[in-house]
Amino acid sequence: MSACNESPSASDVPLRAGKLPGPLLHRLITAYATRPDPDVLVPTGYGRDAAAIQIGDRQIVVKSDPITFATEGAARYLLAVNANDIACMGGIPRWITVVALLPEGATESAVEALFADIRQACDDTGVALIGGHTEITLGLDRPLLIGTMIGTVGPQGLLAPGNARIGDDLYLTQSAGLEGTALLAIEQADRLRTALGNEMVDRAASLLHDPGIAVAKDASALLATGYVRALHDPTEGGVATAIHEIAEASGLGAEVQREAIPVLPETRAICEFYGIDPLGLISSGALLVAADPAGRAALAAAAADAQVPLHRIGTLTSPESGLVMIEQGGRHPIPRYDSDEITRVL
Repeated sequence: MSACNESPSASDVPLRAGKLPGPLLHRLITAYATRPDPDVLVPTGYGRDAAAIQIGDRQIVVKSDPITFATEGAARYLLAVNANDIACMGGIPRWITVVALLPEGATESAVEALFADIRQACDDTGVALIGGHTEITLGLDRPLLIGTMIGTVGPQGLLAPGNARIGDDLYLTQSAGLEGTALLAIEQADRLRTALGNEMVDRAASLLHDPGIAVAKDASALLATGYVRALHDPTEGGVATAIHEIAEASGLGAEVQREAIPVLPETRAICEFYGIDPLGLISSGALLVAADPAGRAALAAAAADAQVPLHRIGTLTSPESGLVMIEQGGRHPIPRYDSDEITRVL
């Protein structure tokens, strides 16, 4: 792009690893939006999990997401994080394309093992692999997988972002930092075993499978109550950043009780060891829910029936109220982690 077309507000300060900062991403999406298309039901936007389009009499949900942190189990992560965002819009995952960028030195056997892992992950998710691209790429130290998943809208209909309202309850399923806890336990196993012991690290690594990082079934159970107004998958930047995203997608503020946000002992121990915040740690496997307060009993019953831990952590408020964390009686701004806490370790 020529210099005369550059934004006058652009900075030459290098950006940190991780998501683009929220304000920057919002500005870029707004400034460089493409022409409107009447068949686009949910266009791109900050805090939106996926897009939705109308094709004839069908509504289709589309999501793209990479796996950049994990090496072990990368295919399982790829399918889960893409399927999660499809589910957060009321969709059913159906098809995926995968771009696999492989480091120099990758062997045929390693590539074949990756293909086998992708097939198994697709089978487990009920998704068909329909295409993609593979190449050996200069400058990589690990495989990078990028998925684009397509889903159809489920029986409860399309759950478009931005539907939350002032006064809605804010819930979190499972616990904060689940995915990051498992990733660190796997990728930093030797160091953590020395510091925290084998039993703690084994329990942390097992979170990848139990409860796991897929939320489609949890989302379906809660959506069936009819009281859910918005769902969000807290990935990079963790639960704290996800609260920003779910609130800002609806033009709202939020008030959250920090003590109400569940954090497992394994997550707390690993985060304390590395000096990182569990609320800024990648949290696939949890689900942030905005819901009508009239549905508290129905949501509690649905969660219990589905054996999904559900924790009411706060309320969505007017935008003028801002995003507030109540902690030990004090009121503080909810932090935003555009660079996930895991990048300080891996």
